[in-house]
Amino acid sequence: MMQKTSEQKLRLNNSVYEKLCNSLLPLTRPDYSSLIGMWTYSFFACINDIAPELVALCGLSPVAEWILNAAEIEDEAMNKKLQKLNISLKHPSGTGDGLCEEKSRKKKKKKEIQKEVGSQESEQQDKEEPHPDTVVTSFEESNSSVQPFTQPAESPNISRRWLQTSCRWRSKLEKLANIDASRTYRLGNLTLVLSDEFQIAKGSDGTQVLLGLRDDGTEVAVKRMIKSNYKALRNEEEFLRLPELESSSIVRYVDFAEDAHFGYLALQLCEYTLEEYIQDHLPDDSAERSLVLKKLVKEVLCSLQVLHDQKTKVLHRDIKPQNVLIDINGKARLADFGISRRLKQSETTLRTSIAGTRCWKAKETIDEEANTGYKRSSDIQVAGMSLYYILSGGQHPFGKGPFCEVNILQGRYSLEQLDDDVAKDLIEWMINEDPNKRPTVEQTLAHPFFWTNERRVEYLKKMGNQNETENCRNVDEELLQTVEKYTEGKSFSEWKTKLPSELVQKLDGKKKGYPENTLGLLRFIRNLHEH
Repeated sequence: MMQKTSEQKLRLNNSVYEKLCNSLLPLTRPDYSSLIGMWTYSFFACINDIAPELVALCGLSPVAEWILNAAEIEDEAMNKKLQKLNISLKHPSGTGDGLCEEKSRKKKKKKEIQKEVGSQESEQQDKEEPHPDTVVTSFEESNSSVQPFTQPAESPNISRRWLQTSCRWRSKLEKLANIDASRTYRLGNLTLVLSDEFQIAKGSDGTQVLLGLRDDGTEVAVKRMIKSNYKALRNEEEFLRLPELESSSIVRYVDFAEDAHFGYLALQLCEYTLEEYIQDHLPDDSAERSLVLKKLVKEVLCSLQVLHDQKTKVLHRDIKPQNVLIDINGKARLADFGISRRLKQSETTLRTSIAGTRCWKAKETIDEEANTGYKRSSDIQVAGMSLYYILSGGQHPFGKGPFCEVNILQGRYSLEQLDDDVAKDLIEWMINEDPNKRPTVEQTLAHPFFWTNERRVEYLKKMGNQNETENCRNVDEELLQTVEKYTEGKSFSEWKTKLPSELVQKLDGKKKGYPENTLGLLRFIRNLHEH
């Protein structure tokens, strides 16, 4: 009903929407199921399209992480609606002055409505009291710099609210949900245990990543970094809170907190790094594995597309397999924005000190004398290395060991672990030593590597219809040499020997046979589908 209303732009009286908002609001409490939460927020998303000022006035909290996770699994369209609503709730724009006027103008009327709705909420709460052992608090995500927290009192034997999502970390999270309160460390609405048992990763700079639970039951990964060295953590928080980075291709920001000595960044909990996934968790079936690898390649590029968008203009500067995470649905998400930077609208280049991880840097960022700075094309070259890593099962195009960066500087690479010429073409384009010859991320996603078989055949048929191809037996020698230069050594060289002889003879017929070059192959394909 609400969807139809939104689409048809029906002009109902604002009081109707206001009453509807106040009636729905209690159903967003965390003690209701994720299904109820999903549909309730979906209604709010529809209302927000029509009357965003009323949604802002009703006191609706941002969509909880566990509801977003559920929507991502159940319904992609609903997930997009909820993400759009979330951006509106966290980053209201252009409605501030109007809201103040609206609030002042309707103050009396709002009080009357709230009084009426208040009695309804009381009745509803009597019917839907949460379990006494369940911790129920607001699940609004942090929107301001968080101050040091006092530790709230907690019953020693409490069973914490826990919404099970992760498979890999389930046993540890179950223990965390039931562990004695005296062993936990509380930060606002986060519960942690500061021990190696609940540590899931550790950085070379001493950063710990710990399992955590929010009071609404959401599973989180919490980065913990000492304050004297946590500039990168605050930088990452700043980037992840950008509305432009609210995307299913980017690891989701949940909360930030600090105590006397450490900063804590709470993020969406994922299952594996790309490195772990490639090494140990790919399907055994080769056909299925090939599909998964191509999907991962596209998802990595889609995540980079979010960053490189003309309105966003974020340089990641540390793309590598350890900084791509695989979520519970097997989707790749770009993470770790500790050294990322944002270009101004008029800028194309960032000039700063060398950044990144050894062997995962663009040529121009290794060569200090080049003084070319860091561009989006620098991210592209390193993303190309990562794509080869995915498709080759963990190899690096510039090799391993002490000569890797020397090879990057000199443009010496090997793609011998790949049989797919189309994939090789994409990667060679991306890792070109000349930044100006590398593609944009939009161009990579339009590459034939991502085309369906049907689209590839249609393209070849069109090429086979060109005048030059039609005259393949009497083609200009210069054109032929140019074409052959780019196709030399490819899998389709000497193509007649790789097809059934009966098929070739049938199409050759009484005419002069097709020349065994690329133009001859294109004409052969065209006639094969036309006759």
